[in-house]
Amino acid sequence: MQSFDNCEMDGDADFYGIGIRLGLYAQSLTTLLVTLFVHEEEAVNRILNLLLQLAIFAGTLLSTNAGTIRAFEVIIVFWMLVGALSSLTGSGVTDIDSFSGICRLLFYAALSAYGCWFFFVGQDTMQDTPCTQIVFFGGSSLNGWFRTFGKAISIISISITVGLLAWAGTTYIKQGNGEKLQHISYRPQTDITLMLLSIAMIVLSITSTEYVIRANHLSGVDDIFDVGQVLAFLVGLFQLLNVLVPILFQRRLLAPRCWLLFGRHLT
Repeated sequence: MQSFDNCEMDGDADFYGIGIRLGLYAQSLTTLLVTLFVHEEEAVNRILNLLLQLAIFAGTLLSTNAGTIRAFEVIIVFWMLVGALSSLTGSGVTDIDSFSGICRLLFYAALSAYGCWFFFVGQDTMQDTPCTQIVFFGGSSLNGWFRTFGKAISIISISITVGLLAWAGTTYIKQGNGEKLQHISYRPQTDITLMLLSIAMIVLSITSTEYVIRANHLSGVDDIFDVGQVLAFLVGLFQLLNVLVPILFQRRLLAPRCWLLFGRHLT
């Protein structure tokens, strides 16, 4: 292995170029703001967010099959997609009444299954690098505690998503038998705990992704003047601006809402 400070590698802008990263960060923030303040835009924004996530994950699967992706690059993908959990607040993790809601669950299940394979087997089969592969703060590598942590998170994640899928299927069956879910009109509800967790997920996603890219001295991933990078960036930017306008100019920040803490009503 080469010295950490003298090591430089070519990055893959198609996966984590600056435009793609900024677009995904903007989408994660947009999803959080939508679930808090602009509920009527929630379905459309979740679909757009899901499409970009699916594109990145599909590319990861294809590169994994072709043997062209390096293990630390998989971790970069994981860190980028962590921000998608910013939709934890608002109506919850998913809306089982919509096609996009079921697709989100299926996506998270597939991502968790891939994570299980990667941490238990996959990372050992991927191409090696002349440098130590850094995947987390403090110069943490793929071996040691981080791999154990990855195994645990992947198992927990796939257990949760499979459980949610089973619950969604049961709910659909009940609806098919004539048992309709009750939709009660109420003020928007926000659990402070989930909101803070969502914000933490976005911060973790951005800081970890950028740290891993810098720590591995990756080149060629910060040129935004490329068609693919500009497109991804503009999609995320306009999505964010489309949500900020009603929030700032229609007084959505001041709209009455129910605040909860660990499920208990505060207002």
